[in-house]
Amino acid sequence: MTCRKMGGLQQSLVPYALALKSRGHTVQIVARRGADILDEVRQRGLEDDTCLLGGGWRLLWRLQTRALRRKLLEFAPDIVVGFAQKGFFEAARAMRGLDVPVVTRVGTMQPKRQRRFVKADGWLATTEEMQRSLTGLGFPAPRVFIVPNFLADPVAPETGADHADHACVPLIGSMARFVRRKGLHVLIEAVALLQHRGVRIRCDIAGGGRVRAELARQIEALDAGDSVRLVGWLAGERKTEFLAGLELFVCPSLDEPFGFVYLEAMRMGKPVITAPTVGARHIFSDGDGAVFVPFSDPAAMADAIEALVGDAPRRASLGARATEIYRERFSLDAGARNLGDALVALRAAGRR
Repeated sequence: MTCRKMGGLQQSLVPYALALKSRGHTVQIVARRGADILDEVRQRGLEDDTCLLGGGWRLLWRLQTRALRRKLLEFAPDIVVGFAQKGFFEAARAMRGLDVPVVTRVGTMQPKRQRRFVKADGWLATTEEMQRSLTGLGFPAPRVFIVPNFLADPVAPETGADHADHACVPLIGSMARFVRRKGLHVLIEAVALLQHRGVRIRCDIAGGGRVRAELARQIEALDAGDSVRLVGWLAGERKTEFLAGLELFVCPSLDEPFGFVYLEAMRMGKPVITAPTVGARHIFSDGDGAVFVPFSDPAAMADAIEALVGDAPRRASLGARATEIYRERFSLDAGARNLGDALVALRAAGRR
């Protein structure tokens, strides 16, 4: 059960469905008509496993709850997973009074927001830190399971990317929603510092959002237009081609409870430079497979980028290790094991 908008949390829905189906479970996706996730649902061949609800839940939520309850009763689930606050609340209302556990996939490290899910029958945390935060709030520890995010694709696709054009001027990149907490202003300043040092690189930043104009003004003010481009929002094959063309991936985010972008770069064998977010600390334990730099430190980020673009063997080693970590811990197979085991245990535990 998910809501209309698409974010990192909702991005888990399709991998969850594919993982459960791979283990022999019957799955039904419930989403709003026009939900952002539906394009990927269709691309992955999950249309027959999808149930659509009408919009307007704010005005007609009682009718929507009855409609959702009818559809869920027809499907007769053993367990329901609510994605994001709206998805969980709607599922919990619809299943009220029934002997079916309603659990939620937690997507925040903020205690105030985590408390909103206190009435769930179980919680799927993406990292050990998130698990500790939930149990620290009094959520029953036996019902809090660590299920790290994972991708729907088991291995990187063939891209046929040609790196010859990048031999002289290395291309680095980042990908994020254009909001302040993603730290893209730090990356732009770091690239500007490298430009002033005479280090020739190109930096493409993919994404979109409310601070795009602010980032464009920063690039202009730093006279970094020859080095930094905002290339827009990318999806599907365009995202794959973007990542394939990079020498390294940089994540300057100030806040990543997990971060699908790490996994997408790792699956493509790209070395990663990142601030030590909660997600990065979980994925790259003790810095294994990535280069960590302090938060909001353009000079340190510039130093790390300069060192890595000038060291091809180190880039290759980091990229190979990143792919190895991805396959071992964050592939579809790994996710299917973690998720399947957690939901079976929560189903056995029943309602609270």
